[in-house]
Amino acid sequence: MSPIPDFLHNENPAQPRYHEALELLALFDYLKAMRWGVFSIRESLQAVGECRDGTLQGFHLTVDEAWEAVRGMDSLGVGVIELPAFPANPPGQAFNRRLLERAAAHGLTTTFAAHARCVAADIRTAAETGFRRLHLYIGVSPIKQATAHANAVQLADKAFDAIHLARDLGFDCVRISTEDAYRTPLDDYCAFYERLQERLTSHGLHVDGIGIPDTVGVGTIDDLGDRIAVLRQVGIRFAFLECHIHNDIGHSDRLYVDTLLLCMRLGIMMLPDFSILGIGERNGTIGLSSLIEAIYRRLLLLYPRSMPAIRQAVREKLGVLPDGELFVNRYRDLDAFFYRILARSGFVFDRSPFSSNTEYDGSGVHADTTLRAFRLAREQGYDGQQAIDLGNSAYAGALPPYDMPLRTPVLACFGCGKSNVRFWRERERLVLRRPEDIRARIVPYADDLAEDSHHIPTDETTADELAARLIRCASVREGGINHHQAMEIIRLFYRSAEASE
Repeated sequence: MSPIPDFLHNENPAQPRYHEALELLALFDYLKAMRWGVFSIRESLQAVGECRDGTLQGFHLTVDEAWEAVRGMDSLGVGVIELPAFPANPPGQAFNRRLLERAAAHGLTTTFAAHARCVAADIRTAAETGFRRLHLYIGVSPIKQATAHANAVQLADKAFDAIHLARDLGFDCVRISTEDAYRTPLDDYCAFYERLQERLTSHGLHVDGIGIPDTVGVGTIDDLGDRIAVLRQVGIRFAFLECHIHNDIGHSDRLYVDTLLLCMRLGIMMLPDFSILGIGERNGTIGLSSLIEAIYRRLLLLYPRSMPAIRQAVREKLGVLPDGELFVNRYRDLDAFFYRILARSGFVFDRSPFSSNTEYDGSGVHADTTLRAFRLAREQGYDGQQAIDLGNSAYAGALPPYDMPLRTPVLACFGCGKSNVRFWRERERLVLRRPEDIRARIVPYADDLAEDSHHIPTDETTADELAARLIRCASVREGGINHHQAMEIIRLFYRSAEASE
């Protein structure tokens, strides 16, 4: 049993707040034992904010900046760093490979995880890049079922195929996550994991971890408990759970702490996801410093007159790093490092739940889901702002009180995909150029298009994918581009309907 901290020595041990304070302090030991959780560069790269010129841009890290982030997290003892594994983004995989090689050369102890869809190409790309840990995800909500034309059981079969392939390719650690756990009805959630457990058992396979992400930002601790109960009911084995909670209504700090407390009481290893300063899609998930501060704030609320003693107790709990520096000083300096990057790039990010950040997505896939949810609402007889609200709620469960348009994907983004491009060229009412015109315009970009440089698109889907690839390459090469530059790349393939070629 840990010694009673000084600030509790003269307090009544029968009071609920006394026991809560002891549990909150124990969370620091719990988090250190789990090596803090999962630092997601993937989430950080999908952040959305404004630039000085008022255009929207996704947050960008160069390889060197990402390396500083990785090295800093490793120095704090963070156990897992997550990177995106998307086969349609060769520059992104080159980015990942360089980070992995650099980490190995420097003897870093952190593990790298590839964040991948339950798609064979993603899994093979992750293996080829050098990952040995795989974080798989698949959507099971009614919206995702309608999009995939598959029910929860069929999606479980798809997830099983992905896990089977991952094991065949030699991944040491495999996590499966229903990316939309809190907007998936419990009956579907149960059907998914019952089927998955049945298939895993019959083939002598297992997963190492389960993700329970609150991607819409309105989950409660009871919602989490319901899903843990389902996992226990179906008997699926896991060594750890992983939580991912968006801050759409500003309560993620509280829910992260409640989640950790529940799992600590249940004897479950829970890995929280966190990103740069809590920056991420819409209003972000949480930063490591924010997670630590959330525990600290709750202690201060319990015993507001004991602030100096609580401050000292937390410093002692977090301790000293191997090089002699205080843990709290190191994470303060890391936050300052990230703030300097934001200031240099003119990136403006507002964490208010009612800010414009709520209206934009760094990932076109998310905005595409919003559009599909909107269309589904229209098919169900809803119209106007009500249908728009139902569409937007697919990726933000608590909408601001004002009317907002359908969520918009950011174009100038390291994670730009064909969905981002399709949205903006449709918005600008652009039409595809003739093949010979495209051929002449993309000649300077042959290196970026690589093996696709000889294929002149005659359809919009191919053109959107190639435009997205050029935007990603330019973003990597230039250390980030703005919206106007990204639109110029789209115009290599498209033109205004009124313009002559």
